[in-house]
Amino acid sequence: MRRFLLFCAIGILLIGNAAYGREIYTEPYLASLAPFQSMNVIWLTGESADEAWVDFGETEQYGQKTRAAQFEIKGMRRSARPDGYDDDPEKNPEVPVFQQIGELENLKPATKYFYRVTTKIGDKTITGSPYHFKTAPAPNSDLPFKFVLLSDLQQKNQVLETVRMAGQQDADFVLFAGDLQNVPWKIGEWFPVDGCFIAPEEEGKEWFTVMQQTRDSTRLLQYMPIFPAPGNHEADDQRIWTDKEMAADPSRKTLSIYMQLFRPLYPEQQAERNGKHWYSADYGNMRIISLSIFRWHPWDPYEAPGWILFDDIAPDSPQVTWLENDLKNKSSRYTWVVQHWHMLNRGAEVWVPMSEPLIDPAKPDRAVYPYGDHCWNVLRPLYEKYGVNAVNFGHSHVYERYLINNVHYIEAATIGNNYRDEDDPLHFSGIAPIFEQNGFRSCMIVSSTPEGLVARALRASDDGNGNARTGEVFDEFVIAPFNK
Repeated sequence: MRRFLLFCAIGILLIGNAAYGREIYTEPYLASLAPFQSMNVIWLTGESADEAWVDFGETEQYGQKTRAAQFEIKGMRRSARPDGYDDDPEKNPEVPVFQQIGELENLKPATKYFYRVTTKIGDKTITGSPYHFKTAPAPNSDLPFKFVLLSDLQQKNQVLETVRMAGQQDADFVLFAGDLQNVPWKIGEWFPVDGCFIAPEEEGKEWFTVMQQTRDSTRLLQYMPIFPAPGNHEADDQRIWTDKEMAADPSRKTLSIYMQLFRPLYPEQQAERNGKHWYSADYGNMRIISLSIFRWHPWDPYEAPGWILFDDIAPDSPQVTWLENDLKNKSSRYTWVVQHWHMLNRGAEVWVPMSEPLIDPAKPDRAVYPYGDHCWNVLRPLYEKYGVNAVNFGHSHVYERYLINNVHYIEAATIGNNYRDEDDPLHFSGIAPIFEQNGFRSCMIVSSTPEGLVARALRASDDGNGNARTGEVFDEFVIAPFNK
């Protein structure tokens, strides 16, 4: 049964989740490339708005107002039948989704702002609940901040509880390492839509439902900006990962829905393969860099066409060229990279080089990787050369971390299942994790302090026998400034 909230204020009906599938699809969510001076307030509607705006200010009386720009999000589809989707995306009807974006400008750094959104659709005026956020400290400021690492939700069993714990840590922003949902064109995986199929075990675990929950003083996307990186489940047509002919067709590779949802972070809106799917932003004395690094295929990697990277990370690729320039020009005390694919971990996938496969002319059914592993041979040296302090990633749904030449590599993605076998091999470098724990769900909170970035891994589930241990810190370490 759909949750719904009714609010009354100054005689206007305030619609929360009751409007899912009708006028309003989501609560507002926040994103910005300059969070110390501006913030984009974004929400999704099911009908075109005649007018939409954000009231905001440093007090609960607001005092300022900005009009929202409207965009239509293309590509989301409802199920062809009430009992399921057709495997071919085009055989499922497209659903109109409208994105409202109110950009709040000329904000003060490290300042709390109150806001609420209003949408006019026909003769209805729908005013949302009041929320607030805090702007980032100015670049290179030493004022403290706190952030949470999340990734790989995908409607898994215990995402509500895990993310709720993360939202109770009084964080200032979220770094999300990809795989938001399973199939991006399936609208019912983002938010509930009347009459649209969702598997019973996934109901209530839609991405926006999970990431905008407020129970038990949980504060998530309405209260703090998100800095995501795309993963393999952000590809518009997931058949590129399972159909060899589609996998070899570059025109099939787009990130359109993901990039539209996070439009302020990707103003170029280059959805095609090797388009600009990366960005950076300063949050106080930390540089945040989000990259696009992922692939996934179920066949043997040495069968043609091989395992194909979505975006290239060769030394002269657009992404790596941009990355090196960004690293050269930063002035922050800390640098943090978020990417979906693991730099290293235990498991069979790490033995397949992260580079473009080529077909052996003498054996046209075989793929080879003559360029080696670009994560290890291209990205890792750049991270070390330019003082990257930490890289977090996802994909394997595990908790493990490494320290290599003063760079921390962290996968904090145990979200209710994991893809780790006890006998999985080490990374081909032979480097073992400093710490790993995959027996329970967890999340990571990172706090800036005068000594460094203090990272704490929190247990997000009990031990299964009634002795609750939820909330305990099971791993803690300090990420010190990088000395080149």
